[in-house]
Amino acid sequence: MLLSIGNPQMIRNLNEYLILEVIVQHDSLSRAEISRRTGLSKPTVSSAVQNLLQHQLIAEIGQDDSHQQGRKGQLLSFNPTVFYIVTLDIGADYIRTGLTDLAGNIIQTGHFPLDASYNGQDMLEHLKQHMDRLIADANIGWDHVRFLSAGIPAVVHPENGTIHTLLPQFEQYHSVLSSSSLASLFPCEILLDNDVNLATIAEKEYGAAQSVEHIVYVSLGEGVGAGIMIDSKLYRGLSGSAGEMGRCLSRAGDNERLEEQIGGAGIRRLIQQYSDSHSDSDTADTIRHWNIEMLMNQARQGNADAHNIIEQYGQQLSLSLINLASMLAPEMIVFGGEIGEYADVFIPTIQKQMEQYAPVCPQLTTTMLTGKGVIQGAAWSGIHRAFQYIREDMLVVGGKMLFAEQGEKE
Repeated sequence: MLLSIGNPQMIRNLNEYLILEVIVQHDSLSRAEISRRTGLSKPTVSSAVQNLLQHQLIAEIGQDDSHQQGRKGQLLSFNPTVFYIVTLDIGADYIRTGLTDLAGNIIQTGHFPLDASYNGQDMLEHLKQHMDRLIADANIGWDHVRFLSAGIPAVVHPENGTIHTLLPQFEQYHSVLSSSSLASLFPCEILLDNDVNLATIAEKEYGAAQSVEHIVYVSLGEGVGAGIMIDSKLYRGLSGSAGEMGRCLSRAGDNERLEEQIGGAGIRRLIQQYSDSHSDSDTADTIRHWNIEMLMNQARQGNADAHNIIEQYGQQLSLSLINLASMLAPEMIVFGGEIGEYADVFIPTIQKQMEQYAPVCPQLTTTMLTGKGVIQGAAWSGIHRAFQYIREDMLVVGGKMLFAEQGEKE
């Protein structure tokens, strides 16, 4: 196989992708400027650019007016609409949908409610109809969509896309949410990942943790999960199971999971217990009717009863975070999810506990990507795969065949 190292086709492919990367990194460049930046000869650049134009990966957008004298060259720019990526954020009772180009521009968004009456196949058929309309509204067809990137509240095997440990309300959809099932319905490559993992990636790429290498993203909602990033790389663990924080036991010998204590059910239980113990019956009745959003807003407005409930919640949450910080020593813990987006109200309690008991005290912060983290992470994952596809498939036409022929000769 050493014969392939100097293969002209392979060298051409590498040059083409190098030139594409340089063009992507800048708004527009002339052929002469590409030659200067890459160190490649002008004939090499000209040949590579011609192939990139044929693949519609770049486009000529006008003359280079930066030079006053001599012949003006054509400016070249990356074409982010050479194909598109569909994104899904599969939630407890909804699916957020989107369409993005290769520059990360959101072209279309949608919201697909999960009807309780749907069985698995019904859900897929209705989702396909919804996605068909989303694509049509963007005036494109499925032939222009290369990848579908989806975040799901389940453990996803990183190699084969099989899923397990779904939230209870998703069990009826277990058979239809695997990569193979989605691939049978949508005419594009399926990229399936855990929703919290995608939100963690988005926080690193676009959110509060952009300059941080070691982070933990804690998603607090009806379900509880964590995304772990070490040295700026997502840690997935055995079969993709890392970060299943909600499945930890709250106490030894107790069958209650941490999710039941610090997820939505746990907060509702705290509200109920506090209202039952309140001395004023009218106030107790008012508190009893608070939902989680009302509780958090009351705490932000300085309501003493809401503050007391949040204090209890913060105490419950602190123990698991102290253990987490002791084991992983992250630089930052980012809170997200329906409850985590209100983390500003309970971070002070957690901060106090961690400063007292944790060997290291990471920065605690709330997500900057409220309601958008999973979709943005799915888009990033799709774009990352898209450029891998461009490098390894689009720009090696004939190259792989040539390598195979050389292998046969050897």
